[in-house]
Parts: sequence; C-alpha cells; structure tokens
Amino acid sequence: MGSALRMACVAAALALGAGPAAQAQEVIALSIEGWRQDAGDDGVVTYRCASKICAAGSVVSYKPQPHRPALTMAEFEKHHRGLVQLNTGKGRIREARLVEAKQRTIEGVRVFQIAREVDWADNTTMYTIEARLIGPGKSFSLVSDSPKREWTANNFEGFLRRLADIAGIETR
Repeated sequence: MGSALRMACVAAALALGAGPAAQAQEVIALSIEGWRQDAGDDGVVTYRCASKICAAGSVVSYKPQPHRPALTMAEFEKHHRGLVQLNTGKGRIREARLVEAKQRTIEGVRVFQIAREVDWADNTTMYTIEARLIGPGKSFSLVSDSPKREWTANNFEGFLRRLADIAGIETR
C-alpha cells in the first residue's frame, strides 16, 4: 500500500478514535471515484456505479461487523451454504448457488470470500462476491453485486484493498 494511503488510513483511525470505547461509534467512509455513496441507518455503506469505470447495475457495500477473530473459513462457508439452501426457490429467487469459496490474507487481514450466483424469476442472473475481512482489532463485511461476473470481481477487488487497509489498522 502506498505511504500516502497508509497515512490517510492512520489519520482516519486516529480522528475516529482507535480505542475500544470509540470503536462503537466509528464511521468509515471511503471515497471511490465513479461511485455514488449512501450510508444507511443500519451501518451499511452502499456504493452504486455512477460512471463507465464500474459498469451499470453494479453495487458494492460494506459494514462493520462484530469482531470475531476465531471465525473459521469452514464456519463462514457453512453459513453461506445455509443461506443458499434457505433462499433457493423463495420469492423471486429461482435458484441460488455458491460457485467458489476462498481464503487469503492481505497485509495481515484475513479475507474469507464466497462467490454466489442468483437466478431471478425474470430470467436475469446476479453475480455476487461476499467477504468477511478480519483485521487485528476490527472486522467488516464486503459485498459486490452486478449483472456480470467480471464486473463483480473487478469492483470487489477495487474496494477490497481499501477496506483491508482500514481493517488492518491496529487498535490499542
């Protein structure tokens, strides 16, 4: 990661308060060119594609999650398999399936990710990558959706590095 970006992340953590009492009130705001941002009352920050660089219909969101450093990839994958089984054939969802599960580490942040495809009743398919980022003192979920597999992956990777930088900031 570039030193300017690392310094910006450190400055943001200091401004937001890195101690345990301040974490509950922590708000992380990424500024991503070409995306329109909306923060919900539930803590989910959603970005909708607003330019040619991210592809129409693309949505990326993230949310701070309870920090569970002991979470395993097997538990993460089991949870998502359960969601697929629970939702297939319900409402407008014709079929949901997991396509790939993988784990990696980015600068000390563990990343569990699941790729999912959902076929809708209107004969469209949505491609999703959902991840849990587990840093030394904080965790986030990251979700990328779009109508094309490549767009979903490109958008996911674009947000992943920035969010991993924030998750990787050590707290006191």
